[in-house]
Amino acid sequence: MRKALRSVALAGMTGALMVTAGWAGVGLVPVPTASAPTAPATGDAVDGVLIDDAGALPVTGAGAPARAQLGAGRLLVGAAKTSMLPRPDKMQVRFPGARWETDPAKCKTLAPEWYSDLPKAALNALDGIASAGSTWPENPSCIYQGGFGIGPTNPVKSFDTTLGLWVRSMAFSDGKQTIITTVIDGEGWLWDYERKCSDCGAKQIAAALAADPQIVARKVGVTPASHILHATHSHASPDFIGGWGFVPNWYMAQITDAIKSTAKQAVLSMEAARVETGELDARAFNNERRDTYRSAEESQLSWIRAVAANPRARGKNGGPRVIATLGAYAAHPTSFGTNEGVAHPDWPGQFEKALENRFGGIGLHFMTGLGNMSNAQGKMTGAGLAALIPGIGKGRPVDKTAVRIAQVTATSALTNVPLTALGTPGFFDRKFSPTPALVRTGKEPDMAPCISTSPQSVELPITAARIGDDIVFSAAPGEVFSNFTNTVKEKNAGRVTFPLAQANDALGYMPQSFEINPVSQQGLGLIAGGYVFVNYEDGYAIDRCVGDLMLEQTLSLLTEVKK
Repeated sequence: MRKALRSVALAGMTGALMVTAGWAGVGLVPVPTASAPTAPATGDAVDGVLIDDAGALPVTGAGAPARAQLGAGRLLVGAAKTSMLPRPDKMQVRFPGARWETDPAKCKTLAPEWYSDLPKAALNALDGIASAGSTWPENPSCIYQGGFGIGPTNPVKSFDTTLGLWVRSMAFSDGKQTIITTVIDGEGWLWDYERKCSDCGAKQIAAALAADPQIVARKVGVTPASHILHATHSHASPDFIGGWGFVPNWYMAQITDAIKSTAKQAVLSMEAARVETGELDARAFNNERRDTYRSAEESQLSWIRAVAANPRARGKNGGPRVIATLGAYAAHPTSFGTNEGVAHPDWPGQFEKALENRFGGIGLHFMTGLGNMSNAQGKMTGAGLAALIPGIGKGRPVDKTAVRIAQVTATSALTNVPLTALGTPGFFDRKFSPTPALVRTGKEPDMAPCISTSPQSVELPITAARIGDDIVFSAAPGEVFSNFTNTVKEKNAGRVTFPLAQANDALGYMPQSFEINPVSQQGLGLIAGGYVFVNYEDGYAIDRCVGDLMLEQTLSLLTEVKK
């Protein structure tokens, strides 16, 4: 068995390590973790960054909220945020000796032999799993940025103190069903981890929230499908996948706890609110980047704002009190590069901070079809997009407020040879299934199907939600492309649509079959960043039909939530 695993690892590592541009999905380093951590202390401030935990914001009374307080055109809305600043001092009970190494010189990065002697690197990686639980030869107390190259290349020496990095949540409820939207400043977060932890996947977090006694006591219809967990994909932010180095067990647990407590607090702090929404053209802020064909950008900036319904609730500059403002746009957040080792939320963090400064409350940003969308305005993107959001009361009022949610898990084939070869022995910390897959999908699956088969498969979550006749959400588990998101918007014309990507999972690029080059998908798209061949994104697509499968499942769910 060990000989066979070595053979598989050798083939897989040789293909997957030939890369100069980072994959935004699959992660390495399957390592078991301990149970839940101790939460950060309320009100702690470190390097100027506030730590808010579950007790930091006012909690409304226990029991089901009186639906009479809502009335026409009202939703229950709550929001919360928690700092992601590493706090090993708060994790000592669960993780004795937890420490964060902030000296980059002590955070080992990839040695030249990892590229010059790939066979040796592959075998060393397999031995590393057996002996240390890590495929990478680095200091396990270090935190690494994700998305540049592969392996531990960019250690984090400090966190930005102007914007900070945060977990942010916003909850919407009609008193019967609840949508919880949570975003972290991270490269990605997975649906189901193979070995890193048993409770930190988006799947397990959603189940824990639905079963939380305090949330259950609110009787507002929180189910596992309610929670949408998104990562901004900022390349200068921490890697929570493991593809760019070891993720310290204590830090993984700290952020898992922060996600749960922040989402919980958003639900517990819900109050009656007026909601307005809108969609704006923002064509100047992104551009498509595929090498072999042209495509239409997804140029719209969608937004939602919730204002406390209580007329006595005063907010910024004495105006109405804004609970939160949420925006969604597609542009890769790479404008800050590695930021000299300082973890940074990139332009989404600037956008969120600008909203908070301008309107008060909590600002949130979610990526949409970023798979083929590059940032066109650099470090000016966040502030520029935030400036487009109209003033309080100038959006489209949400008058009908019934909430509907639907979720399915689809089974995708795994046909990318270099990537699945690594997943089989456990190099990727993403749970794959040994069950064979047969996918037949497409607009006309009986006449012109996309068909794919593989000896193993992977579970992918897809979510759709709707608020009245005005707002539509969808959530795809990877970096979908603009044709996907533009199609979702076209099928929901007349509504403000939020076709979110990197939501509840981060399993690579998800082009549709007509967009993918099969040769590039089988490892050649990885070589020299895709420049010798074509389309490096193809090298990180798990299957040529995955985009088609996600789109058809999304459109079907959106039809379901209309009923």
